[in-house]
Amino acid sequence: MNKTEPRIPSHLNFIAIEGVIGVGKTSLCELLAESWNGRLIFEEVDENPFLPKFYEDRKAYAFQTQLWFLLSRYRQLSEAVVQQDLFHRITISDYLFAKDRIFANINLDDDELQLYNHVAGTLEAQIPRPDLVVYLQASNEVLLRRIARRGRPYEFNIDPTYIGLLNEAYNHFFFHYDKTPLLVVNTDNIDFMSDRGDLEEIVEQMVNIRSGVTYYQPLRSRDKAAINNRRTPEK
Repeated sequence: MNKTEPRIPSHLNFIAIEGVIGVGKTSLCELLAESWNGRLIFEEVDENPFLPKFYEDRKAYAFQTQLWFLLSRYRQLSEAVVQQDLFHRITISDYLFAKDRIFANINLDDDELQLYNHVAGTLEAQIPRPDLVVYLQASNEVLLRRIARRGRPYEFNIDPTYIGLLNEAYNHFFFHYDKTPLLVVNTDNIDFMSDRGDLEEIVEQMVNIRSGVTYYQPLRSRDKAAINNRRTPEK
């Protein structure tokens, strides 16, 4: 970002970036942390020993995978609250603890879900809520392209139907989400990793939100160029 980037508002101390697998939430976290000298909390995806087996056989390994993630997320966020950080003004996480229920509702059977909800409810009550949640949206096709591009071996067996289910479940969850201020960003036509303008526009939206839900539909790069060309006076 450039020298005119918005400062971190005083009301933002903890931000969670969310979205379906492959949407770019971790990348956005890294860019924000670099710009704002933020403390990062990354979901421990690669450390979950059940995840590769889950993608091969979802039914057989769903509960183990889900419980491992639940406890890992609880430990991370609990430690983040207890351990004060004098060197970072803001904490940025690439997940929202409450969204764990999305996966549980999709992947667990009734008995497993009942036990999961009992454990999750106890743990969630002890986790602080973010000051802002940013939900990055993308179509199924875009998500699958981004997953293939990053080339993680254990994701090679991801069923496209499962991505569709996740995407629908995420949209439903955040359509009804009202626990914190929420920014919903459609990322189909932007690339904030390579286009600093796209990143700056997302940040501008973030710092201006105080309450409620804001939906942000960025313009395509070529549409921006066309608008700028129209604004440029002819010589």
